[in-house]
Amino acid sequence: MKKLFLLILIFMLCCFLSSCYDRAEIDDQAFVIAFGLDKGKTNFLRMTFQIAVPSAFGQEGGGSSGESGEGKEKHPKSVTITTIESPTVYSGFNIVNTYVSKQLNLSHTKVLIISSELAKENMGMYINAIHRGREFRNTMYICVCDGSAEEYLKNVNFVLDISPSKFYEETFASHRYTSFTANTQLIQFISRAKSKSINPVAILVGVDRIEKLDDYSKENTNYKEKGRENYFGGDFAAGNIPKEYKNKTSAMGLAVFDGAKMVGMMDGAETRYYLMLTGEYDYSYVTVPDPVVENKFVLLNVKQSRKPRHNVVMEGDTPKISVKIMLEADILSIQSGINYEDPEKVEELETASEEFFKKDIVRLLEKTTKVFKSDIFGFGKSMKWKFLTQKEWDEFSWHDKYPNAQFDIEVDLKIRRPGLILRTAQFEN
Repeated sequence: MKKLFLLILIFMLCCFLSSCYDRAEIDDQAFVIAFGLDKGKTNFLRMTFQIAVPSAFGQEGGGSSGESGEGKEKHPKSVTITTIESPTVYSGFNIVNTYVSKQLNLSHTKVLIISSELAKENMGMYINAIHRGREFRNTMYICVCDGSAEEYLKNVNFVLDISPSKFYEETFASHRYTSFTANTQLIQFISRAKSKSINPVAILVGVDRIEKLDDYSKENTNYKEKGRENYFGGDFAAGNIPKEYKNKTSAMGLAVFDGAKMVGMMDGAETRYYLMLTGEYDYSYVTVPDPVVENKFVLLNVKQSRKPRHNVVMEGDTPKISVKIMLEADILSIQSGINYEDPEKVEELETASEEFFKKDIVRLLEKTTKVFKSDIFGFGKSMKWKFLTQKEWDEFSWHDKYPNAQFDIEVDLKIRRPGLILRTAQFEN
């Protein structure tokens, strides 16, 4: 009995003492921060890897690159980029591992960029391969580039960030206060792409073409489609933003999918209404037309007071969908100088704002039925619970019926606060 006890003790000690046999030193790893997929020229895929250079993080000033007063580089780049072509995703990893000095590590990858050309063909086989592997985190962001993913990654400039990872985290989390993008992580995309009741979206990214703001043309926006005389903030998508900045890349709008196949794009303003309709809207600044004075605007800080209410009933093969959206707003600016803080006038501003939102929301909903033919809002979930079995729901084929949907939209907006000004008064000339 004593010998048996000693054997068990020795075996347990051996297990504990061998715990570091598969260790991986940080200095032996090449951490991929972002990677992109394009259609290849000589093979199926062109893959671009953005790999962190840890030695750069300790340099004075950090960041990606910079210039001294003499125009010379002040600190080294925090990432290096390599591009290869391969038949599959994982064979591409093997190729890169043959010529970089460290083994690729994908456990800290923040974003996957897929070109719109590849997304339109159906990217399900690539997403499934990535999801199946143990190397990736399910919280990685999925983005579609209106152009080349390789071009996007080569043009990223981490102007304000020492860490490239921090840059991507903050950039793609900006939907919380801009409402121009959404939270589109890998696990969410996979779940929706396989769902019978909702379709996925992905953040739209791009490379802005203009060098100077004076070269920008408002024809790059879709304000005319919305019946406006000029564009508002958000009436454009990534790659067409009127800006001058060292970082030529941008993220605004969403790519719309039917399953794993891209079927269209939404601009920043449409993305805001997508968030309102799904209940993911937090707050943002919104410009609305002044209801009294033409070509004047009122700036509101709008937030969602409650989750939207969805109700779906069927009349034959036609889904009748009713939605109530509840919002609150603070007044930030009144260009006309009209005293909308007055209880009698504030109702006029509330009603005009509700109509402004409702018009654009209805336009977006009709676009998803007539153009995209994709339920990205999850209205199918409000219909699914009416079926007893999964088989009955699958046979119902919600995605085939959604393009026939008709909508009844109600927007309830209440202006709660006038900011720090109690009463607006005109300036003396």
